[in-house]
Amino acid sequence: MGKGSRAVWQELVLSFALAIVVALSFPASAEAAKHKPPDNDGPPMRFAVVRSASPGCEPLCPEWISAEGTITRSTPAEFKKLLKKLGDKRLPVIVTSPGGHVEAAWELGRMLRARKLDIGVGLTRFVECAPGQKGCKLDPARKGIYSGALYAAGAYCASACSMMFAGGVRRHVGQWAYMGVHQVTSYVTQQKITYRETYRIVNGKKKGIKRKVVGRKTVGSYTTTKMGKAFKSKMLAYFKEMGVKQAMFDAGQSTPAADMRQLALVEMLDMNLVTSMDATDALVSIEICKRAVPAGNCTLAPGVKPQPGTYPNPVVPEDGGMWFVVVRSGEAGCEPTCPEWISAEGDIDAKALPRLEATLKALGGRKLPLVVSSRGGDVDTSMAMGKMIRKHGLDVAVGGTIFGGCRPRDEGCKVPAKSPFFSNAVSYEGLCLSDCTLLLAAGKTRLVGYGARLGWYLRAKPSTSVLASYLDEMGVRAQSFDDVAPIKVVYTDQTRLKAAGLLTRNGSVDLLIDGSVCRLIPIPANCRLASQGEFARKQ
Repeated sequence: MGKGSRAVWQELVLSFALAIVVALSFPASAEAAKHKPPDNDGPPMRFAVVRSASPGCEPLCPEWISAEGTITRSTPAEFKKLLKKLGDKRLPVIVTSPGGHVEAAWELGRMLRARKLDIGVGLTRFVECAPGQKGCKLDPARKGIYSGALYAAGAYCASACSMMFAGGVRRHVGQWAYMGVHQVTSYVTQQKITYRETYRIVNGKKKGIKRKVVGRKTVGSYTTTKMGKAFKSKMLAYFKEMGVKQAMFDAGQSTPAADMRQLALVEMLDMNLVTSMDATDALVSIEICKRAVPAGNCTLAPGVKPQPGTYPNPVVPEDGGMWFVVVRSGEAGCEPTCPEWISAEGDIDAKALPRLEATLKALGGRKLPLVVSSRGGDVDTSMAMGKMIRKHGLDVAVGGTIFGGCRPRDEGCKVPAKSPFFSNAVSYEGLCLSDCTLLLAAGKTRLVGYGARLGWYLRAKPSTSVLASYLDEMGVRAQSFDDVAPIKVVYTDQTRLKAAGLLTRNGSVDLLIDGSVCRLIPIPANCRLASQGEFARKQ
């Protein structure tokens, strides 16, 4: 052979014993810390979308993500699948967990923060059937959404769960749920790995070609609470990223792994682990769906669609003539389905009829009760308006509208274009004098509540011959007007006027416009279901 380079090919089988850290986790108990990794510590965390089953919440109910079980390495992937399925829908997470894999918990926390999701400690009591229950089949119309209720007693978030919890935007525990921390336990498994390595020798030097594992054998395992510098840095960086103080890290690391330290509410608030002392109910209570602007996790029932809002431009003459403005109840708790009405206040002038006609036409067939307050005015206009009211089948009640902001005729009051005012109405601030009573007589339902003023000044009352044919057309006996001197109505007056045929029932304007009327079955025609956030800029 010459003096040139010479390659020698050899195959060697080499054995190495390597120590590999399998999991870093918070165990659920002392036994778990000593004997088994958290992946086997109870069932893995499962996720389910839940809709509140609380009575009275439909058609707009809160929804949430139920997250219960041990955090495993695969939990973030499962959560990611669910979030992808939800699309842009942002639901709070209600969690109960003994803990589990720490780095998986970090990943879950970062996912919560990235999606701007809230989190609370709680348990879900499923109605009808629960996820994973044998024979549980949801109606396809529910689109995989379970029905359930939140309860806090017995709910807990321990160990690694506390790190997942730190990722929420709003974070609630409350006094009945449990938050616990302790030292991180590392589970170490020792393995003997046998591999085959192929290499070649060039000019006396060994150069590897490939290496292939041909065998693995576990030769031992142990647990330790000693934390390396790199891992400690990662954990502190995570807490800082989530805006949680180092006091949480210190509380955990000062508690032996075999124990569990329950954090008090005040303590959690001080370390920024919770964002308020409110219970988890603050995230999923049905009350959050009854605000003027419902919470983002309040959704309409499947198949329920908001009714189109038809609001004419308010007609508010400057000369004191009768205005016609559409009003939506501003009563707390009525949204998203609230009663609406037409506020008709002012003198009945000659142009009141075309203003009423334009308002009813713009409503597009929607039947809203007329809440009227007027000293009267032109008798012929009043009867013409009455006939229009009866033609459209409108209810009439005497009452004053208490506007939430300015009144339509107030100086500087900005009238909302093609949208309602927000207010309430009361009987005791209403009056219906002289010709106004002809509008009342035209109502399908006719109400004058306690404290309202009603009557006809005798010197202004037209002859019976003028009123007779009109009242006969309205189905109101002419005798109703024989003794109607202006009075402040009390209960006995209501009974007398009802017996005389001018009123159809006792009661106040509330019977038509109180927020509770929209919970009746069948729902009154003047109750409208609004789309979510429809009036957010108008409140």
